[in-house]
Amino acid sequence: MGGESIYPLDPSAAQVTVLRTFEGFAAGYIQRIGTGEVVVLADPLVLCNGYLDKGDNGRLLADLLGTDSGAAVTIDEYHHGLTVSDFAPSAWLATPWGAALMWLLVAVFFGLFLRGRRFGPLVDRPAELARSDVEWSVAVGQLLRRSSARGVTLGLLAGATERAVAARTGLPLQPRERFWNALWVRAPEIAGELAEVENSLFRSSATERDLLNAARRLHDIAHPSPGRLRR
Repeated sequence: MGGESIYPLDPSAAQVTVLRTFEGFAAGYIQRIGTGEVVVLADPLVLCNGYLDKGDNGRLLADLLGTDSGAAVTIDEYHHGLTVSDFAPSAWLATPWGAALMWLLVAVFFGLFLRGRRFGPLVDRPAELARSDVEWSVAVGQLLRRSSARGVTLGLLAGATERAVAARTGLPLQPRERFWNALWVRAPEIAGELAEVENSLFRSSATERDLLNAARRLHDIAHPSPGRLRR
């Protein structure tokens, strides 16, 4: 005695029918494979726990298990395969991995919810006082001293002076050798003074006073006073 509807089996010549429906269709058969036997039932409910006390289902199970008392018995409940109900939340939450996955989702949700939220009151940033020009000059001087950039600074000033002189005299700055040859011809006084300052750059980078004097001389060459230009 089993379910209300089953799909009848179609046994072959090597398969012996042991159960039939009221209409005479095969509902179970036995087949020998190797040294063992396989019993196939069209209705899985016949051997389910809730049906063993109905009809002679219990006797059938006892007969199948007692076919060979010394042999091992394996039951394949194919009707417990994957069904639509397995995807219900109650089905996977009841398993250990489902509960762990649920806690992981909760932790990720709260982590994303609390992301970017401050923990505690805001701390006001103190207002910055405006620095004077003297403080800026001192800060730049200390930076140059720590980085040993006096020579680099004088090199940049010398390059800027050469560009200013080239623009004022109308000479191309590149190639540099041709620029100096043309400058000695067109403005020998400027060329001599600029060459003297550039030759002393390495010596001028020893102290801050020498750096300041060299920078002033380069500035005077790059931007001469109107009276000096008239002379």
